[in-house]
Amino acid sequence: MHEKPAALSPRSPVVEPRPAGGLRVPFVRPALPDAAALLPVYAEILASRQVTKGPYLERFERAIAERLGVKHAVAVSSCTVGLMLVYKVLDLAPPESSAGPGEVIMPSFTFLAAPAALVWNNLRPVFVDVDPDSTNVSPEAVAAAITPRTVAISACHNFGNPCDVTALEAIAQKHGLKLVIDAAHGFGASLHGKPVGKGATAQVFSLSPTKLLVAGEGGIVATDSDALARGVRLGREYGNDGSYDAAFPGVNGRMPELSAATALAGLAMLDDVAARRRDIAAAYRRGLAGLAGIGCMQETPGSEPSYKDFSITIDPETFGCSRDRVRGALAARGIETRAYYDPPCHVQRAFARYHDPRRPLPVTEMLASRSLSLPIGEHVDESVVAEVCEVIGHARD
Repeated sequence: MHEKPAALSPRSPVVEPRPAGGLRVPFVRPALPDAAALLPVYAEILASRQVTKGPYLERFERAIAERLGVKHAVAVSSCTVGLMLVYKVLDLAPPESSAGPGEVIMPSFTFLAAPAALVWNNLRPVFVDVDPDSTNVSPEAVAAAITPRTVAISACHNFGNPCDVTALEAIAQKHGLKLVIDAAHGFGASLHGKPVGKGATAQVFSLSPTKLLVAGEGGIVATDSDALARGVRLGREYGNDGSYDAAFPGVNGRMPELSAATALAGLAMLDDVAARRRDIAAAYRRGLAGLAGIGCMQETPGSEPSYKDFSITIDPETFGCSRDRVRGALAARGIETRAYYDPPCHVQRAFARYHDPRRPLPVTEMLASRSLSLPIGEHVDESVVAEVCEVIGHARD
């Protein structure tokens, strides 16, 4: 993924193509435990009448902390809420000599929840470019964007490809900054043989239906900081320690017992789910290898990505047609795709005012205009991969 960028319009709507003959291959189908295994657990929870703040939540948090090798795994109602609470508890502010909010350096080629969590906390996102091959934020771009107003760095494991936490930690430590990883795509990914999740000030995971580990909706804040974990636990209870004298303005960020039980059961499947996705990603790579103008994400050295998404780039000049034409051809066969992240955060209506146009993001804009995520998951087999690759290959005919 290293083509020359194309121009991007900040107001161009993305039209989702509709399958002409009905949806045959959905973009995602959640990997869930068998109903036979879950129903007795659900019945137990319902019979107990303790549908929140119960034993399954505690078991799930302990299991995740053990898997990730962190001191604390705090379950919350969503990854977005987890990010919001992390920044709230960190209470980041620039030096007194600086007027205005603190700045957090982050990629624009990411999901919109990441900058939203900053803005909700009166922090200013500073968008920087990403590496064209890994699609993760460039440590060099992060280092170049640091100013006296910078209070933190935000990164993500994009598409489940682990980012360079070690390099980002070194930058953060050098400048006395917090490092928060949006690990929404991270469950199932590993780096140097260990699950991603340890390192940085906090890593915040998602458990929504598009992810490998599903709670229905939910998230996990993973951290080795006792103070941060304690604050997030308090924050998910409105900031109320039980005295009804709120320590700070929190939210209802609790994860229900049914969700915790679902994710706990799913944890036993996670390694198999991730392995299958890697097999399908390899099959896509083989099927698309002979097509000039089609690029694939480059895996971080020493990593096993989760492949929350398998995304390609389509160079219209070299390949012979646009990404959107390929999407339309796949939709006509009932195959659903996604165009992540188009538009990127720095041109979205909610966040464009925070972006300095004098800081160009050519790789981000190229990826946003050319990236296409293909179906991947338990419903995708070799025959689906073969059909998708065939349709892509003939889309320019």
